Amino acid sequence: MAYTPNKDRWYTKDAFARNLFLFVASLTIVISAAPVTAQEGKTVIDKVIAAYGGRERLSKVKAIAAEGRITAIMRNDEGAYRRTLRRDGNLFVDIVYSRSSERRILHKDKGYRGTGGKMEEVSGPRLLAMVYKYNELNLTYGLLDDTFKVISLRKDAVNGETVQVLRLADRTGNQMDVSVNAGNYRIMKCEGFFIMGTESTSLSAEFDNFKTVDGVLLPFKVINYAGGMKISVTSIDHYQINPAIDDALFMP
Repeated sequence: MAYTPNKDRWYTKDAFARNLFLFVASLTIVISAAPVTAQEGKTVIDKVIAAYGGRERLSKVKAIAAEGRITAIMRNDEGAYRRTLRRDGNLFVDIVYSRSSERRILHKDKGYRGTGGKMEEVSGPRLLAMVYKYNELNLTYGLLDDTFKVISLRKDAVNGETVQVLRLADRTGNQMDVSVNAGNYRIMKCEGFFIMGTESTSLSAEFDNFKTVDGVLLPFKVINYAGGMKISVTSIDHYQINPAIDDALFMP
């Protein structure tokens, strides 16, 4: 049976991408980032791929659906959380809080967002935020096919754990920092940088409570931040690997 949630309930323009690139390139808060050799980048990526299930198993993943609960700190609310990622540029996120609902759809180069069943197309930073979320969720699988290019590599710490921080760029130039545990090569954190009007900000996520599903390592707890401030905690109850998906799911 096709995976078809109730649909009434979640790349960029060249100029915006260029501005984002210039902003990221000028960041002074990133210290000791250094050009990375092809071999250094490949070594880290190969270890991440092995930690998440291996190249053969991950290459068979074409889609992932997840269901769970989300606690929205800024809203002071919680509710049901569902998402479906298909690795051809499509992402569906559906959140039903106790007092409101939210839906986001990324359909390749177009993004849509709505509440109460009314959807509108988004652009600029709001579209880029959806692209970032797609890249974050697709990261492990995108490392298999050169979706991402390693720009730099540095050492840092996340929650007291030593990490190797890879700065990656996707094929359209969108960049993010990926913090990889130096011991087990699990991805502990992802962070993307954005321009909101005249201000700069970031979106990031930390990952925890890893379990293996059908041979693939997945995080069952995700903590989301905006501008460094914790905004939500998502707990996944279960995943589906390669569910049947109706194309209509990704249409607003």
